[in-house]
Amino acid sequence: MARSSSSRDKARRRSKSRGRDKRKSRSRSRRRRNGSRSRSDSAPKRKQEKKEKVKEKVRRPTPTPPRSESEQKNLSDFEAEQSRSPSRPKRQPRQQPSRSPERVPPTQFEDYEPAGDGSGWYVYKKTGKWKFHPETGLYFHLKSQVYYTPKESDHRFFRRIDDDEDPLVRKMKQSEEMRKAISKTEFMKFEVDGSSVQESAADPTGPAPMVGPPEPPPKEEKKEEDLRLEGRVNKWDSEKGFGFIMPAGKEEGGDMGKGLFVHRKFIVGSTPSNPINLKEGVKVSFKQGTQDSKPCALEVLMLGADGKPLPIHAGAQTLEEKKKSYHVSAESLGLRVHCESWPGLKKTLQDRYVLDEPLEELGVYFAVLDGHGGTQVADMAKEKLQKNVLQQMRQRQVQPASRDEKIKMAIKEAFLQTDKEILGLAERKKFELVGSTCVSVILHGNPKLGTALRLVVSNLGDSRAVLCRAGTAVPVSEDHKPTRMDEKKRIERVGGLVLQVRGAWRVATSTNPNSMNKAARREYQGLAMTRSFGDLHFKRPIGLAIAEPEVQVISLSDKDLFIVLGTDGVFDVLSNQEVIDLAMRHWREPEEAAKNIVRSAYKRGSEDNLTVMVVQFGWADKSAAKYLGGKTGGAGGSMDAGAIRNAAKAADDMDMFG
Repeated sequence: MARSSSSRDKARRRSKSRGRDKRKSRSRSRRRRNGSRSRSDSAPKRKQEKKEKVKEKVRRPTPTPPRSESEQKNLSDFEAEQSRSPSRPKRQPRQQPSRSPERVPPTQFEDYEPAGDGSGWYVYKKTGKWKFHPETGLYFHLKSQVYYTPKESDHRFFRRIDDDEDPLVRKMKQSEEMRKAISKTEFMKFEVDGSSVQESAADPTGPAPMVGPPEPPPKEEKKEEDLRLEGRVNKWDSEKGFGFIMPAGKEEGGDMGKGLFVHRKFIVGSTPSNPINLKEGVKVSFKQGTQDSKPCALEVLMLGADGKPLPIHAGAQTLEEKKKSYHVSAESLGLRVHCESWPGLKKTLQDRYVLDEPLEELGVYFAVLDGHGGTQVADMAKEKLQKNVLQQMRQRQVQPASRDEKIKMAIKEAFLQTDKEILGLAERKKFELVGSTCVSVILHGNPKLGTALRLVVSNLGDSRAVLCRAGTAVPVSEDHKPTRMDEKKRIERVGGLVLQVRGAWRVATSTNPNSMNKAARREYQGLAMTRSFGDLHFKRPIGLAIAEPEVQVISLSDKDLFIVLGTDGVFDVLSNQEVIDLAMRHWREPEEAAKNIVRSAYKRGSEDNLTVMVVQFGWADKSAAKYLGGKTGGAGGSMDAGAIRNAAKAADDMDMFG
């Protein structure tokens, strides 16, 4: 019993000690909570006490001597600063954006008039502080000498341009240079009738002219589409950009209804960046035409009180006419061109060529294309490539005097865009195995603008371009064949194969890559060049053959006489120098030069189609004699010229190539 009672006492003591510990811990936590509350409550009290002390110091009057006005002002600023809470920093006044009217360009084009210097700028009529450039959409503030342009996201707000290297500023300066060159150029007008009369009058051997009154020239009847009509603007919606014109002598509600429909894009000089709005009741001149088989007004001009078009239209008309006067062609550049294309020993002719296609004021375009597997790709490239080249040059703002890098980028993008369009149709039209090479030359430059001519040579595949420089052959393109080490490495790097098939190297790919049969997947098809248009199976899923050309820009000199473009059927049997020697024998006769090369390749046993284009530079006639020497019309080079001419004459009578 004694033991049991002692154990109970121990248990009671332990429980009492535990209870005391719990109570102590509770009291400690309670004290902590109360302490934190007191500290948090005392913080604002301390802040309030500090504020009151500061206020008391400010309220205490202290005897001070009289101060000046500037000292009084400084003191008031100090008191205001002291009155603020020391915990809060001084707020800086928020600067409002400047909304002065002289920094916001006036956008109503009717309020501008053309500048008298012919620079293409329009001056704000009301204040004269702003100028507007319609071609680029730039606004220029005369006082600050700063350019402004509408933002693309919202045309109500403007972007300030401080950098002279901005694309819009550079485009504006190029336009000003072109206008200055146009204004200084004198153009000659050729009248065929007048020149023929003068020539006949100057010829003493011709018959004497008949005496009598000259017959009046027949009056040319104006075509119906060339007749201009007059009327007034009946209704016009500036936000939607269309309205109606009531022709003169017609009344609203009759046969014409509201009048002829007119859209903003049919107003002369109106562009998306610089729209022109008509005003209701204004007298206009227009041509009647159709849009979507419905009558409408075209080439609309607003007329002034004197019956003449307003100046807002005059600048656009004269600029367009002057731009067209700067377009160049093979004839205006003094080029003599001819292309000869023969099927040779093949049944069909798959080669195509493009002869002297003008690129407006940027130059002249030539191309030779060698199709394989069919003619679909060569036909599409012939039709689309020149258009894409001009489009890319316009997008990149290429000028006759642009840098070489800009020209190269435009040409490469044009080739890639053309190939993308071809591949888009290849699978749908079922010509996946059809492709084409291409070698093109652009005679880039414009003597009318004072820029030198350059050769822009672009090569895709195994066709070739060779330049004759002082009688020596200068290759200006390199064939894209699997034997080129850099091309072979590029193909193997992406997982392709380069194999030798019957003595010729080919880019190999599986004929049936998606077949379940292992033997079918091991059947290969080959391509003799590493770059081409088309050839869908060699570009998807892996790009073994690519459509990126190699582009070279070559400056011309007085030693350069002509350039020859040809397909591989010619250069497989003739060397570069042999081709140049054959063409030199027929200077001033590009047709005979091209035929001489093709006949010689045919006699050498070429088994492919034969296409040769010869472009002779007419400006080299003066210096050609010292470089040609005795090669024209005589023996020279590595071939017997007499034997070639005799063989050519015999061939003209017996085959279809003459």
